[in-house]
Amino acid sequence: MDTLNFILIGAGGMGKRWAGAISRNAHTKLCAVIDTDLERAKKVSDEFGAEAHGSLESVGEFDAAVVVLPHNLLAETGKKILTLGKHVIVEKPAARTLQELTEVVALAKEKHRTFMVAYNHRFHPSSLEAKKLIDEGFIGKPMFMRAVYGFGGRPDYEKEWRHKKEISGGGELIDQGVHLIDFARWFLGDIAEAKGMLENAFWKSGVEDNAFVLLQHASGAVSSLHASWSQWKATYALEIEGTDGYIRIEGLGKKYGGTERVYYAKRKDDFSAPEEQMIECDTNADRSLERTLDEFVSAIQEKREPKPSGED
Repeated sequence: MDTLNFILIGAGGMGKRWAGAISRNAHTKLCAVIDTDLERAKKVSDEFGAEAHGSLESVGEFDAAVVVLPHNLLAETGKKILTLGKHVIVEKPAARTLQELTEVVALAKEKHRTFMVAYNHRFHPSSLEAKKLIDEGFIGKPMFMRAVYGFGGRPDYEKEWRHKKEISGGGELIDQGVHLIDFARWFLGDIAEAKGMLENAFWKSGVEDNAFVLLQHASGAVSSLHASWSQWKATYALEIEGTDGYIRIEGLGKKYGGTERVYYAKRKDDFSAPEEQMIECDTNADRSLERTLDEFVSAIQEKREPKPSGED
């Protein structure tokens, strides 16, 4: 397999994590880090042995890009990369609107290039274990999913770009809630109907700080999701109940409980308390970025759609 030369666009906290993932992959090389704040780009590039640039225009040849920018720049930058004939990963949610994202997906098909949205939560070990159990039929037919995901923000959180709708496209639902929606469809299948309520309960900014969503799946299963920016103790909990058993995920590493565990059990015929088993997962969240990158590279080499794809 040939080495793919990558550029990273966006040198913030998440960008630095991506720089590490690219540098650790045996089939990728980080060539350049781009940020309008050149000093910030230089800090990351120096650490990982890459060039620093203040704009895309000054970068030489490359094969693929990872885009880690505020939501209003994701689709626009993704299209720029595709127009150059390069492959691209963009951070979730990939765009502010369906129309923005539809244009990127269409361009990727036109250019015959790989476009992937970095829903890295799919690549956490707890998610992969849960998906495996569901696909193997361990819990029978899934009936419903419940999930809570949130944290409490930080001082002056309401002044950050995520609270400006023209930049973010929305609030907590498009920030963390999209991970839960992605899981609902990945675990339980396509969605037939969606209902919900958005609340601005605490931060009183221009977007919602709490989102409550009910999804009816084509299979008849139902997902109940709550994403929150006023969850004072950061929490991640997801449960899937099936006709034959259940799966429960608790924690998502350092910030969300400090652990990541999968509990699962079969329903007993007499409906007494089941004998629960537990899988202790690696809590290093950067591994999920590495697995996301592995999937992207494999999709490029195999000339197929990545999972998840832009269509997803």
